Amino acid sequence: MTDEQSEKTRRAAGETIAAAPEARLLDYAKRLKRFTEGRVAAHVHLSQLRPYNRRRHHLRIAAAAFETLMSGHEGTLFQLSNDDLVVVCKGATLSLMDDYVLRLRYLFSEDPLLLDENSGPDGADPFCAWYQLADDYAEFLTMAETQLRARLDAEAARRATEHDLPVAAAPSPPIDAPRLGVIEEAIAHTDLTSLLQRQPICAVAYDAPPQPLLNEITISIDGLRRALLPNHDFEANPWLFRDLTRHLDRRMIAMLRQPDAIDLRRSLSLNLNVATLLAPEFLQLDAAVAIDRNRSVVIELQLIDIFADLASFTFARDFLHDRGYRICLDGTTHLSLPFIDRERLGIDLVKLQWSGDLGDYATGERGAALHDLVRRSGPERVILSRCDTTAALDLGRQLGISLYQGYQLDRMLAQGPKVSDSPQRLAAALQRHRMTARPPR
Repeated sequence: MTDEQSEKTRRAAGETIAAAPEARLLDYAKRLKRFTEGRVAAHVHLSQLRPYNRRRHHLRIAAAAFETLMSGHEGTLFQLSNDDLVVVCKGATLSLMDDYVLRLRYLFSEDPLLLDENSGPDGADPFCAWYQLADDYAEFLTMAETQLRARLDAEAARRATEHDLPVAAAPSPPIDAPRLGVIEEAIAHTDLTSLLQRQPICAVAYDAPPQPLLNEITISIDGLRRALLPNHDFEANPWLFRDLTRHLDRRMIAMLRQPDAIDLRRSLSLNLNVATLLAPEFLQLDAAVAIDRNRSVVIELQLIDIFADLASFTFARDFLHDRGYRICLDGTTHLSLPFIDRERLGIDLVKLQWSGDLGDYATGERGAALHDLVRRSGPERVILSRCDTTAALDLGRQLGISLYQGYQLDRMLAQGPKVSDSPQRLAAALQRHRMTARPPR
């Protein structure tokens, strides 16, 4: 980089910082030095919320919450680069401002930050700091200086590394309807056997090695993408992706019926669409499976697919149960679990996805609520999926869950002693989880 380019870069950076909200906040704070009487300020720490609570619409709503207060009390609001809000008003009491902050506390009440409001140092409120400027002006000025210093440090770090980092690849475009047609045509005439994946669902009791109960059979979406359209995102458009999965269902059923593709005499789990269960192809697979009492076949369904056509789901559910299948609700998170009544839906198992957010959610008061949700669903009927670390297993044990799936289980099975996969052992284990009640008629 030439000296002239460096100078232009420094000048642009200086202009960027001068226009930054942190610089405007500090300038405003300095000008308030002689006008602190009757002014109060609140610093709302939105930056401390989890990322899923700091999406653009959350921030817009949070800023809009103070509009009425500011219009009646000569208010000024600064939305900082880290998503924090600083509000300064004249003639408003701290109690009045707290009423408006209380609305935000309610809006973000599910966030771990607000589960224990005394978790800050010296009992400080972790969500909001208050300033009576006539008494707390020095602290308010220090806060403004600290915010600008943090912004300057972040900007300096970014400039120091931007030339050393590779240019970020543009996000892959989603598939559109014409490309979906190309993919579906390719699926119909391509051998996808190499893309079949098997991942065990295991029972884990205390410190005993995992016991594989059944294998979930899926077609690798990532492998399919690499083979057909490597520069496109198959899942970006959820509606086109659902249509794609219906075509994949038919191809997988056709492959499962081929000799030596999958041993249909073993316990297995298939992730299918409700529409697939009502199609003639599934009846052909059902004839080949021939479920017996020594093993189990689980059909996994997505919640969005179930509620898209409840009448079709109810018919398919009763048909599956009459034929000896078991039904698992797939794709459940800690946010959707409170809205699911497993028994009323008439499903046998619920697959709960592990994530870092789930670990955060399981602390404090929300931990007790999550325990209750798992208890109501039946801990022996919950499968904790996407378990990639021992932390996931530890949390599952705390919740009383005994069924797991994920890369961590794969590693444990690969490293541990080989376990006999006899039909009798699988049948005995699955019998403990067999459904004992039918949905209300």
